[in-house]
Amino acid sequence: MPLAFQSRRVDTITVVTCAGRLVEGESAALQHHLDGVLRWGPDLLLHVGAVEFVDSSGLGLLTRYLLRTRNAGGGVKLCAVPGQLRDVLRMTKLETVLESHDSEADAIAAFYQRAPSARAPLRFDADVLCVETSPDLLVYVGEILRQAGYRVTTAAHLPDALILLTVKQPKVVVLSTAMQMAAGTQTAETFHARAAALPVVVLPPDFAQQDPGVSGQWLLSQVRAILGAAAATPGQA
Repeated sequence: MPLAFQSRRVDTITVVTCAGRLVEGESAALQHHLDGVLRWGPDLLLHVGAVEFVDSSGLGLLTRYLLRTRNAGGGVKLCAVPGQLRDVLRMTKLETVLESHDSEADAIAAFYQRAPSARAPLRFDADVLCVETSPDLLVYVGEILRQAGYRVTTAAHLPDALILLTVKQPKVVVLSTAMQMAAGTQTAETFHARAAALPVVVLPPDFAQQDPGVSGQWLLSQVRAILGAAAATPGQA
């Protein structure tokens, strides 16, 4: 099976799901893709559960990007490592270098528990968790709050939002109407049950169509009514 991959963002982490053979001749496309996503930030999570085979070239690529991200203050983690790759990592002693986890949730949580000696700052807590399916609207909402001085974490999917709700422990949750209405799955039920213990701001259905200045001021007024004014210096999670 030819190598295939897709990416999504979970807060500051890029999750890349790979499937197929990570071998010489197939890995060039992944290298190009990783070069692109690293512009978003130096934290990479590679979900390799559907990777059928890894050769020396593929293993070298993983190691190279581990060094590259560490030099930028981030890192690479693996999750759902299949048997063949796990055996290779053990035999090459790279299992102590390429950190692996059973699930995406475990690996994402581990990014927020990095050692104090790491160059990147610890990012345990957040003021606001924003959950919105539209990438553009998510960036807009997040930046408004960050520029106002709040520490913000963002998610476009409920499973990711549930992870961040647990590891980042926000003080308030901002939800789109669609996310508020999501139901019928265990993830949705768990998320809403946990979020119910926090103040929740629900974006109006026409939030994206409103004048940006009006919608931005409305959002800030809602968050300030709950949290008060943030520090004078803009910050982020």
